[in-house]
Amino acid sequence: MATNAKPPKKKKGTPPKLEEPLKGNLDKRSANELVPLNFKVPPEFKKEYRLYAAEKEMSLVDILKNSFEVMK
Repeated sequence: MATNAKPPKKKKGTPPKLEEPLKGNLDKRSANELVPLNFKVPPEFKKEYRLYAAEKEMSLVDILKNSFEVMK
């Protein structure tokens, strides 16, 4: 006959002590802080977009912001 072995005890230890309060994930970020905005575009569009930015000596972010303002 087979005997049922007891499952091993979980040994995670004691939790770490909180020396400083955790930063909340609901805090608003500052208006000047940049966050990632990821989406895919065709390679030819990417090339044209980057060339346009270089010609105008503007950042890609500035061009995106300006074009969005025009489209609103």
